Amino acid sequence: SGGLYFLDAPGGKTFLISLILATIRSRKNIALAIASSGIAATLLDGGRTAHSALKLPLNMQITETPTCNINKNSRMGKVLQSCQLIIWDECTMAHKKALEALHRTLKDFRGNEQLFGGALILLSGDFRQTLPVIQRSTSADELNACLKSSVLWRHVQHLTLKTNMRVQLQHDASAERFAKQLLDIGNGNMAIDESTQCITLPTNFCKITATTDDLIHKVFPNITQNYKNHQWLSARAILAAKNNDVNAINFSIQKEIPGEATTYKSIDTVMNQDEVVNYPTEFLNSLDLPGIPPHVLTLKIGVPISLLRNINPPRLCNGTRLSVKKMMNNIIEATILNGKFKGEDVLLPRIPMIPTDMPFEFKRLQFPVRLAFAMTINKAQGQSLQVCGLNLENPCFTHGQLYVACSRVGKPSDLFVYTPDGKTKNIVYSKALQ
Repeated sequence: SGGLYFLDAPGGKTFLISLILATIRSRKNIALAIASSGIAATLLDGGRTAHSALKLPLNMQITETPTCNINKNSRMGKVLQSCQLIIWDECTMAHKKALEALHRTLKDFRGNEQLFGGALILLSGDFRQTLPVIQRSTSADELNACLKSSVLWRHVQHLTLKTNMRVQLQHDASAERFAKQLLDIGNGNMAIDESTQCITLPTNFCKITATTDDLIHKVFPNITQNYKNHQWLSARAILAAKNNDVNAINFSIQKEIPGEATTYKSIDTVMNQDEVVNYPTEFLNSLDLPGIPPHVLTLKIGVPISLLRNINPPRLCNGTRLSVKKMMNNIIEATILNGKFKGEDVLLPRIPMIPTDMPFEFKRLQFPVRLAFAMTINKAQGQSLQVCGLNLENPCFTHGQLYVACSRVGKPSDLFVYTPDGKTKNIVYSKALQ
């Protein structure tokens, strides 16, 4: 009979969602699995990112009443008309207008004025994690964009899971304490030093390292021998809040990997020919934007890379980690490291990419990948790791980042943190948790 449900859980959602999807599909019914982040989508059977599956507009903030760019008679249109259930994982990262766009589209496709056209929607997530990313914004902008500010939120029925399964499955003596400390960080209950506005990380919560190099060697020990082992490589990563720190760590680790480095340079062009004079090629080459590969991409055989675009979902989604197997002039052969298609070899071409948030339009032709020894905290949301390093040289700057970073692992002995004086900022917007 339809309805809108929200599954609130601190770890363990993926297992339950996979079970629900399998049950409905085993009865020959259609269940659609979408997720806000690429990594969360790769963990679900047949999962796609919401933007890719629902054809949502990229500049959601600007459009007043966005809709899904899907034709009623297309294949996806038919799926939306007949599916029994739509599951949206990591929904707390989604803009409220994305959910409203789905609501409008389903009402139209199903010819039904009820909520979501009478379809059953299961949202799942954890509001202690990161909220929608809005560039150059204040906390008020982020709260205004989050699902709790949506007109649809009052129709939501809440379901709660209490146990953090990522921690529980470790069967570790410290599991209960670790789960509680994580929730204290997520809920903003850690004691804050008034003068610095920082919290002190408890000594039994993680292993503090002295320097960035020390952090790298703890997370990637003996990397020159171990980097060829895909199992070992896929289970560990270093997280940082900002892209600059991530890039610096990636470059320094790649230097330690033996072998010849191959450099690929992008071809950058301005879309509007009248603007060519204002934006010389050298200027375009100098731009290093989030979500777009660098102009100079340097790789070695065996290094982990992360995909920046949906090339062939659900096999190759934004956020999929791969290991470089062979490099040719116009193609990179790589092996998928995680998700449902682990171990498969794929070929990656150069593709044209146009950034959306620039004052002018330009196109970069490059392999849609970046190094992935380290990644940003926002990119890692939804991923389980066996060993996680955390570089807090530049502290977290928005709601939920510290909680997301620390909760990637199941026990304190697998969490290594580099932070000056063992203190760091933990930003929590209490309004997002109410």
